[in-house]
Amino acid sequence: MSRLLHDQKFILFFSILVLLFGILGISLEIARALYDDNFGASLFVTFLYFTTQSNLLLTITLLLFLLKKRHKKSLNYLAFITLVNITITGIVFHVLLVPYMEKIGFIHHILHTVNPILYILFYYFIYDKKLPLNKFWIALIYPLVFMASVYILIEPLFGDLIENTVPNFESARYVYPFLDPRNYERETLGLIAFNLGLLAPLFTLFSYLLLFLKQKIYHKLYK
Repeated sequence: MSRLLHDQKFILFFSILVLLFGILGISLEIARALYDDNFGASLFVTFLYFTTQSNLLLTITLLLFLLKKRHKKSLNYLAFITLVNITITGIVFHVLLVPYMEKIGFIHHILHTVNPILYILFYYFIYDKKLPLNKFWIALIYPLVFMASVYILIEPLFGDLIENTVPNFESARYVYPFLDPRNYERETLGLIAFNLGLLAPLFTLFSYLLLFLKQKIYHKLYK
């Protein structure tokens, strides 16, 4: 197994595979927007979703890796941010969003199941760089900025557009139901308690554990 993971042909094959699935996920989302009466609005709304952004980061990370940019510190940060984002994408979808959905299609499985699994395997067994454990907090910046942007920019400026574009999706104007204060008994207080009191600490611990696991696997494979 260790010999396989150091085989350059296998590394190239698996990296290209992950890249192709990343491109597939983004392509399917663009294709879905093409079927909407307003392609421009649908495409714009599609890229507001954390899922789309995470899969886009996956695609960019793999592309840079294959272009031999792996020794740049910026890629090391990006690779870890992508790991946390795409893993959160998979977990949040299956735990918090599936109950609100009437139908789960092929595209959902690619974006929320296949791509997270492929990238996790890539990051832990193919990507041969790691961050110091005390840098775990870097991956928290993106989700926090995303959540803040929902209330500062997305909902105030584009809430009506999103609702008109995705009329059958509950809490569409807040992008995701768990970000909608109307879904909590105490509204804003409930929202803050759930997202900052529960999700934020969990994501912090989660990011630390993901990087800790990387440290353990890295030392077994490369030391």
